[in-house]
Amino acid sequence: MASTADRRGPLRGAGLAATALAAATLMVTALTVIAPTALASPAAPLPSTLPAPPWLQRLIGQLKAQPPGNPPQSVWRYRYRGQVVYYLPPQCCDQTSVLFDAEGRVMGAPDGGLTGRGDGRAADFFAQRRQGLLLWRDPRGSAPP
Repeated sequence: MASTADRRGPLRGAGLAATALAAATLMVTALTVIAPTALASPAAPLPSTLPAPPWLQRLIGQLKAQPPGNPPQSVWRYRYRGQVVYYLPPQCCDQTSVLFDAEGRVMGAPDGGLTGRGDGRAADFFAQRRQGLLLWRDPRGSAPP
């Protein structure tokens, strides 16, 4: 996870009003929810008023600042083991996914890595996850070859 200074990014040193405005703007524009049926088929994004935790807003901002991924970066919300969790799929080959709890703490890597099975700390994630919602997908698409 990034340091406190890194997480504040361009807001470091900004006044309270500017910080509040930037946070409100990010909350309104950062998240898109796709209907739960989208897990099986693509669907058009629907505007969302779903509030995102501040740590997730910062993470999405960091993903937006990176070059487009291939496949595009995305953030999913699920119910897992009785709690809300956030899943960031792997970007490629031997990279792992990341599963966060509601507070932004890393719970593990359900998949990816050299074996494709993650780090083993959330081995039952795919069997146990429920109520999946796509919260954000990078609209810039895939990086050029």
